[in-house]
Amino acid sequence: MDKFLIDVTVEIPKSSKIKYEYDRKTSQIRVDRILFGSESYPQNYGFIANTLDWDGDELDCFIFADQAFLPGVVVPTRIVGALEMVDDGELDTKLLGVIDCDPRYKEINSVNDLPKHRVDEIIGFLKTYKLLQKKEVIIKGVQSLEWAKKEYQVCVDLMKQYGKLPKDEFIAKMQKLHPEHYQK
Repeated sequence: MDKFLIDVTVEIPKSSKIKYEYDRKTSQIRVDRILFGSESYPQNYGFIANTLDWDGDELDCFIFADQAFLPGVVVPTRIVGALEMVDDGELDTKLLGVIDCDPRYKEINSVNDLPKHRVDEIIGFLKTYKLLQKKEVIIKGVQSLEWAKKEYQVCVDLMKQYGKLPKDEFIAKMQKLHPEHYQK
């Protein structure tokens, strides 16, 4: 099986309660908010450059690793699957990957190789971390590596075609062109 390796830029270290967000206009990682509840990120979380997901941001990725990485660090990540998620009415995929340069993770090549409990921790986190903000998050399912590859390519294509649009214009345009990706 060929590895699907991607560089992921860390926005949020594992165990952090600070929600950082990459700002494409300034190319900086900014503090977006402190999480409203008691939750903290169960794994490192970041984005994939040169991609654009349906929510108007770069494609997101959870990186399974034993260490917490600083925001802005690029981690070589082997993608193994994805979470198909709807966040406040917008499709917001989360790729799932493992650090590729740590031998402890060399045997993990698919989402089925990940410890189920660790995946469930991420799902539980995503279902609850916005409750106090009164925003709904729906996990549609855990998806395969092949599904993740296709979604990645869609996001690369979206960035090429629409990446220069402001976020609100992109979402408005996509809601008209692809209403199936929006539930508002």
